[in-house]
Amino acid sequence: MNKIKLSISTCFNYGVSIEEQIPLITEAGFTHVSLGQNLQHFDYLSADKRQQLSRLLDQFNLNIDTIHGPQADKTDLVKLANVAQSAVDLHAPVVVMHAGPFEFGENELTTRLAQLKEKILNMQDIGHRRGIIFALENVLPGPATELVRRAIIETDSSHVGFCYDSSHDQIEGPRPFTLVSELRNRLVAVHLSDRVKEFVDHVIPGDGFIRWDELCAVLRTSPKGFPLLLEVMMVNSVEKDPSKFLQLAFISGKRLYSQIHDQVTE
Repeated sequence: MNKIKLSISTCFNYGVSIEEQIPLITEAGFTHVSLGQNLQHFDYLSADKRQQLSRLLDQFNLNIDTIHGPQADKTDLVKLANVAQSAVDLHAPVVVMHAGPFEFGENELTTRLAQLKEKILNMQDIGHRRGIIFALENVLPGPATELVRRAIIETDSSHVGFCYDSSHDQIEGPRPFTLVSELRNRLVAVHLSDRVKEFVDHVIPGDGFIRWDELCAVLRTSPKGFPLLLEVMMVNSVEKDPSKFLQLAFISGKRLYSQIHDQVTE
């Protein structure tokens, strides 16, 4: 049996310092942690901060699976390279990025797609040289997510893949899992969380309306070498104790891992 690999994002509660988060995450059972994009919580662009975090990760036997980078269309090549170097230093194989704004009009799609394809060429080059993968994440269903879908389909890059966010995909849902099904072979990371209603999302899987049996059936057919990442947040949770919240998240993640990998977890 393969060892269960579960990750959780530091965005679960930015009010808890990363020095406090790491031991709690390990104690809950997670094998990996994902760095959120809030640089005020942890500035992964700082070499000194990265060194401090590396020592902490070693102490608590935790690995980083992904870093959430800045918005691709607002990131120049210098910053893109710096983010990539941060991932290398922290042994994080994937940098997740939003391709553009969370929402924009249909009339902007053609121009944004052409610009994104140019940026993907840069990502491919940087990713190849640094040995990492950039993952474009779906956002609001409609033009903003169509931008990601078409960019993935219309480019062939070994260092640019897809990150599926379930809460984003299911806005105004439940809806079919056609997006992740279509892009499943380019999947290199997931952001799994549940959705309750508008403005109440990124909750622990099982606390909302997402049809997890259906989603897990799709994920079962995709590459599964990466950790299962829960991008959940305490803000909309009944449980307000960080330690207990993490324990509940781990139990939920373990259940999903079992469904996706067709195995009984210990």
